[in-house]
Amino acid sequence: MPCNLNFNQCNSFINFPVPIFNCWCRLVNLLNSSTVTIINPVVVVSNAAFVATAQTIAAGGNLVVSLASSTGTTITTDGAGNITLPTGRYLITSSINGIIPTNGVASFALYQNGVQIASSVSQTSGTSGANYTTTMNDVVVVSNGSDTISLRNTNTVAQTINNASIFIQKLS
Repeated sequence: MPCNLNFNQCNSFINFPVPIFNCWCRLVNLLNSSTVTIINPVVVVSNAAFVATAQTIAAGGNLVVSLASSTGTTITTDGAGNITLPTGRYLITSSINGIIPTNGVASFALYQNGVQIASSVSQTSGTSGANYTTTMNDVVVVSNGSDTISLRNTNTVAQTINNASIFIQKLS
């Protein structure tokens, strides 16, 4: 049936030459007769921020961090650079400020349960002894209970950092 787009009345009786039905009226009737309730999903804000002070990280070693702040989360660290994440999907952002080592390359990557996450490698080159800042972002999925995440020195030599931070935000 045609719809009266003037929204000025709810007519359901016969009008000459054809019945006129108001769309608004149909919508109101539909909503009033429906037993379906639409509720927005509850979104829980969950994040954690970690910081690291000046340290020298051995080749293949973890960046040691401490928890600076967290909100609505059970993300923890063991004090040796291992961060435990419960089941979920996380955005991990890190920033490292350090000194270029003797081989002229500073290189870091995220590891999940001891396995390097290939998309997370961050590498910069320069003159030995020069300062650098590097960042990385990656999404990590934890599907079975909990996983251990670490940020490691992927260089073949020790690296000295001035400071670093890791921010983890639960996406779902």
